[in-house]
Amino acid sequence: MADLGAANFSQLFASTLQKYEKELADNVILTHPTLELFKENAKSYTGRGLVVPVRAASVNGTAYADNSGSYSTALSNDIVGAAVFDWSKEIITPFRLSHRELLQNSGPEQVINLVEEYVKGAAASHQDFIVSELWSGSPSTGDLTPLPFLIDDTVAVGGIDPATKPYWKATVNTIPDSGATGKDILAAFRTMVNDIYAASRKRPTHIIAGFDVYEEFEAFLQDKGRYDFGNVTKAETRFREIMFDGVPVRLDPDCPTNGAYFIHAPALRFGYLAGEFMKTYPSDRLEGRLDEVVPIASTLSIGTSERRAHGKLIRTYA
Repeated sequence: MADLGAANFSQLFASTLQKYEKELADNVILTHPTLELFKENAKSYTGRGLVVPVRAASVNGTAYADNSGSYSTALSNDIVGAAVFDWSKEIITPFRLSHRELLQNSGPEQVINLVEEYVKGAAASHQDFIVSELWSGSPSTGDLTPLPFLIDDTVAVGGIDPATKPYWKATVNTIPDSGATGKDILAAFRTMVNDIYAASRKRPTHIIAGFDVYEEFEAFLQDKGRYDFGNVTKAETRFREIMFDGVPVRLDPDCPTNGAYFIHAPALRFGYLAGEFMKTYPSDRLEGRLDEVVPIASTLSIGTSERRAHGKLIRTYA
């Protein structure tokens, strides 16, 4: 096989990415504790925004009829509607392919290895950026909607007033630790789950915690050692997985350190516009140079059908 030049390499790189686009999308979603929440609902959508059917509050119109069989025809308190979550601007991972690097890696084996490294780099860079945006706080126009904004009790979404629309109010509790005359971490978790259930009749499917909350919960469960009875010479001092009432508690290093998010995954939506998740586009030759740039793009949106099905714990320490 003849050595591959820059043009042929670019074609090989683009075709490799196109072949693995779906696999890359799955890997990006599955290899992070928070992105994994979206795996069941991740799919391609079209339109000007991610349209999510909204489960409204009860109409509070159920009652006995009077003796004549009449019933109230008063205006319902609420209706079922929809929320529209805007698409983000294109998220771009550009790779500049150095002409010298291509020459140094000429030949089929070296070029294939180089392609694999670029593909790995694309997935890692895309994941890191998406995760940072998920925890970035209040969004700017065109940014991906972050979880602290999506799971809140005060911020209006799409013009909906949370003071009169309780289904847009997540449960947010600030609970001091027991050293500050508050509750221990187990009691704090129990309060969160019970309050969310009272508001939505839903129970969390996932708990995402920052370092301080996760380590406090792990320490609460920890004893002197756990013995592997299949191997009497072995004792473990840490847990591979920790759970609360059957719900996995996962550490996300990007989550606020003193926070924990109680999430009902079926109420979340993760969409990408017209199949554009890590989609590769034709390479561009830089004017006046032999180098080329290959852009990889994603256009994303996240939303929720029922904010009250989620909750946020803010932990304060003495």
